[in-house]
Amino acid sequence: MSTRPPRNGETKLESINTLLIDGNSLFKNSFHGAKDSYNNEGTHIGGLYQFMTMLRKLLNENLYHSVYAFWDGTFSGKLRYNIYETYKSARGKDFIHGTKPKDQAELNQRMKVQEYLEELYVRQIEDHIIESDDFIAYYCLVRKPNEKITICSGDSDLFQLINENVNMYFLKLKKYIDINNFKQEIGFSKENAKLIKIICGDTSDSIDGVKGLAKDGLLTLFPELKEKICTLDEIINKAKELQQVRLDNKKKPLAKLTNIIDGITDGIQGNKLYEINEQLVDLSKPMMTERGIKELEDLIDSKLSDDRSIKSVYEKMKRDGLDDIIGDYRMVDYLTPFKLLSEREKKLI
Repeated sequence: MSTRPPRNGETKLESINTLLIDGNSLFKNSFHGAKDSYNNEGTHIGGLYQFMTMLRKLLNENLYHSVYAFWDGTFSGKLRYNIYETYKSARGKDFIHGTKPKDQAELNQRMKVQEYLEELYVRQIEDHIIESDDFIAYYCLVRKPNEKITICSGDSDLFQLINENVNMYFLKLKKYIDINNFKQEIGFSKENAKLIKIICGDTSDSIDGVKGLAKDGLLTLFPELKEKICTLDEIINKAKELQQVRLDNKKKPLAKLTNIIDGITDGIQGNKLYEINEQLVDLSKPMMTERGIKELEDLIDSKLSDDRSIKSVYEKMKRDGLDDIIGDYRMVDYLTPFKLLSEREKKLI
């Protein structure tokens, strides 16, 4: 997929910074990480507070000219489900009737977060079948030539997108990950992120990999994955060599090596394990629809209306009792990073 041509009205700034938020990932991290946060009326507001506080932290640490939040819709992931019908089955995902949060408080708080973001000039998009990962991947593919991107997510699938122009605030480590510290922080060469998923699958998405093989076992058998770019053919050929050495030394064949060589899995991929898994995990080819592409490109091109206000955000936060946690006297300071973002966005309108 080629980089799109410049659009009319694009900023002439020498360099622009954009923050892409994996909305579901950040919200779930916030909601489940703040189970004990309530307002004075006894209503749980941990998801609201932690989401906004994390966004505030990111805005304080870097100057962003634009912020996007991408949300999973009711049937998001269906494009992968159409290829692999056990996709996300462990999460109870229902691609026939749709899946909603089991906790009504979770649903209510997510909707309120989206309300806040609208007032803060944060561009948002949610499609009923396209996953937020794919929107983020597509955005990175069509980034402006002078654009630097930070992704906020706890999803390791997005490691594939890291390069000299894209870094990631990884929620699980609470650290920024880039091409310089990736190997030190994550434990293998960044260029092998997709390959490891192809071979081992992804338990969080119910994608089966090679039978009996997890990431740590793969890295033990093939330490070169930590140091250099590898291909699937190289790993299979190395597995054959290791197996032959065992046989030459009168040892039993190692089941894991046989499974790698033959692509054996407990999953439903059959003899197309590697082919199907590459389709499922490869974010260089995001699963988009024509409608989704148009929605995103319209959002990128859009001029936001100027009827939003920090005052309105403040009123909504007061309504929901966030001042009970933040402290009413600290609300002005708390909202300052959001005010600065709004001012930068207004200059682009």
